[in-house]
Amino acid sequence: KQWYQRRVRGSYHHNRGEIWHIASSPHSRDLISTCHSHVENEVNLVSGATVWKLAGSNEEPILEELGDLTAHNSTVRSTEWGVEGCEGALCSLGDSSLVKWDIDSDVREHSFCDLPKRSFPTALRWNPHSSGNQVGVASDQHVRLHDLRTMKCTTVIDGAHSQTVRDLDFNPNRQYCIATCGDDCSTRFWDTRNCTRPLLTFSNHSHWVWRVRYNLRDQLLLTGGSDSKVSLLNVPSLASVDPVDEEEEEEENKSPEKEEMREGILEEYDKHEDSVYSVAWSTADPWLFASLSNDGRLVLNKVSKEIKFNIIL
Repeated sequence: KQWYQRRVRGSYHHNRGEIWHIASSPHSRDLISTCHSHVENEVNLVSGATVWKLAGSNEEPILEELGDLTAHNSTVRSTEWGVEGCEGALCSLGDSSLVKWDIDSDVREHSFCDLPKRSFPTALRWNPHSSGNQVGVASDQHVRLHDLRTMKCTTVIDGAHSQTVRDLDFNPNRQYCIATCGDDCSTRFWDTRNCTRPLLTFSNHSHWVWRVRYNLRDQLLLTGGSDSKVSLLNVPSLASVDPVDEEEEEEENKSPEKEEMREGILEEYDKHEDSVYSVAWSTADPWLFASLSNDGRLVLNKVSKEIKFNIIL
């Protein structure tokens, strides 16, 4: 298919060792951040995190270092670029601290806060609502929301999962709604105004669930797990509803009823042979997505036309 026929435009040499996490700026096409590690003297594992500028040409691509992100942390597990309104910001999640950075021609620390002692942070996501002043942090079995203006924790989902929470994502259209996934093989949905119990729970994998991502059409989500599968979830009961005027509603009532899609798993994709550690939706085509597994296989898929037309028509 045409959307599979792509080629690598450039291969950049990363001189800091293995890359464990990579994030690209949604506001600047030439800025990325990586979390990495390498072995020194054959015994010492050295971890780090760096902001890079993609420089050079297609023939001679170069990674130009802008700054280091390891302040307050011996290990940085994740980085997250600022949402709209916070274009020059980046947050890093380490083993002991959450740090906010200002990114321009260099990297400057803006503020930081210490995380609970003996916690095991696993994921970081920026809330697209709240004027960009809030991030979510997953650690152990809990999820904490931090106000970046005060760097204080404002909301805690205590015991969000019975085992380690691996990832979280904010609904792009509905404020207060987030999705989480974890080692208990489940995906859960929460209203952050009342965190006593989840709104919905799906046990859609047979092993750990490593990643959950909302589509811009927020009734659709992707999850990837250690069972080598990618799941496409449909959650219309928690999705935003576009306003419909009376004339449109009358026309809709006149048209033949379309078959309603079931809530839960719509499709499962099994093109991987190893644990799926990452999934992502395309920012250019809302029906295109990618998944990455432990064996280095990158798979591109598209939501089927049947599901697509059922949603948009």
